[in-house]
Amino acid sequence: MKKIGLLFSILALVLSSTQAIAAENVSVSIGVDNQNDNVYESEIKKVNWIGVNNGLPYMYGLQKCESFNDLDCLNSNPVGIVATTILPLCNAENKSNCLLLLRIGIAGGDKVEASYLGSADGNKFPSDAANGISAGSTSSIFLVKDKDGVQRYFALTAQIQQLKSRKLPVGYRDVQVPYFSVDIKEINLNSLGQCLFLFKDKCVTHKTTGTFSAEVKLRLSNDPPKWLAGRMADPTIKFTKLAQGKEVVISGASVAVPLIEGSVPTSLFAKYPRGITSQMVNTAAQNGTNVEIDSGLAIMYATDVFTALKEKSTKVVNFWNINGSSPFTAFCAEDLQVDCLQGGSGPCVEQSKDFVGLLATNALIFNRNPPRLIGDEIQFLLASPHLLPNSQATVGNFNLEASSSMLRCIYGLPDLPLFAEISVVNDAGIEKIATKSFLEKKGVSYISVNNFSFSVPKIKIKLYQSKKRVTINCVKGKVKKSVSGVKPTCPKGYKKVA
Repeated sequence: MKKIGLLFSILALVLSSTQAIAAENVSVSIGVDNQNDNVYESEIKKVNWIGVNNGLPYMYGLQKCESFNDLDCLNSNPVGIVATTILPLCNAENKSNCLLLLRIGIAGGDKVEASYLGSADGNKFPSDAANGISAGSTSSIFLVKDKDGVQRYFALTAQIQQLKSRKLPVGYRDVQVPYFSVDIKEINLNSLGQCLFLFKDKCVTHKTTGTFSAEVKLRLSNDPPKWLAGRMADPTIKFTKLAQGKEVVISGASVAVPLIEGSVPTSLFAKYPRGITSQMVNTAAQNGTNVEIDSGLAIMYATDVFTALKEKSTKVVNFWNINGSSPFTAFCAEDLQVDCLQGGSGPCVEQSKDFVGLLATNALIFNRNPPRLIGDEIQFLLASPHLLPNSQATVGNFNLEASSSMLRCIYGLPDLPLFAEISVVNDAGIEKIATKSFLEKKGVSYISVNNFSFSVPKIKIKLYQSKKRVTINCVKGKVKKSVSGVKPTCPKGYKKVA
């Protein structure tokens, strides 16, 4: 009996140890997407809770509505009703909030107009003139041929949100448009794997390799957000004013973004009590499920997750997207009994009459909000694992195109030419090597930072009036050199001379 009891004790000890080891780690992935990036069909649903996540509106609610007049939705007294609206192609029926044109360039070639093949399978809804709601479609599918005659397919998803939020004491507000985005993916048709959506009953997947450039033209009944951000290279945006709203042309090149996932210690999350709860982490660890860290929280966990996964990404995915939020008024909560303003990008953005700028990068995680002062400088925090799957270093790019008047507003500077001092530093404050440039032209400031290494770098930008630039003379032996700048220093090995 003693031997049998001892065997049971040993077995129990082994089992308990195995469970403890399993619960000590949890599978995680850090999301590159926000909640709307993978939406390919339109829907109307009631909203139980409204907030903002990394500068974009977050509207939670599960119950779908047939329309804005759906009594099942209205009678439950929701915070609001929102239409997630995928823009259709412009035609006789759809003359606003619609797509006009897609041009695609492949392998450095000129952009050519893509052929429209139709829209994805999925839910659509008609326009609702009584409520001021535009028609909702599904993602549009396009075809182009490369220089070798090979057919390549693309899904264009232009999206707005149309919100009717409750107001006190009764009733609903007029339609507000708090969200705008454009996403272009190269796709595989009739594919195997996890389908993004169906097109003519065929499975569509994201072709994650292969770069392209794109230009999309669309018509909006409301002005787009004044500040946009996303993942692309060399972005440009142009506006043409219409009788109502604007025609918008967005162009840029796709970028390769390193993604990361794997098993990390559950103790990692205990350091951040205001983040993902211990209960969620422990439940996922015990059930063997994955914890997805969304873009709003990802920057907080990035350093620890990257370190635990040895700074190595698991795959690289090609992206082309841009999005933004406009401020909107919504009923906040029963206990507050007040309306409140959600979103917004600060007075220097919102007080501007025109579009103020965009941010574009290939970072896995980035703060997408417009510039703001921290001390005497503008800072942007980015994060990506240091290594690609092949163990080569990840190379970062960052582009900022901003209204000079907005930047002067932020700094409180007079209407004089600007000069920028740009640096890239790691989390220890040590400056990284990078290719940096600044140009101010026709009221727009262009800031480009490229060829820097990743993990969690910080882009730091100090703006000055250009009249403060000074020139110093430096000498090294018989070699003389002049250096100009706001705070110029001599190159290594040179000495400053009077």
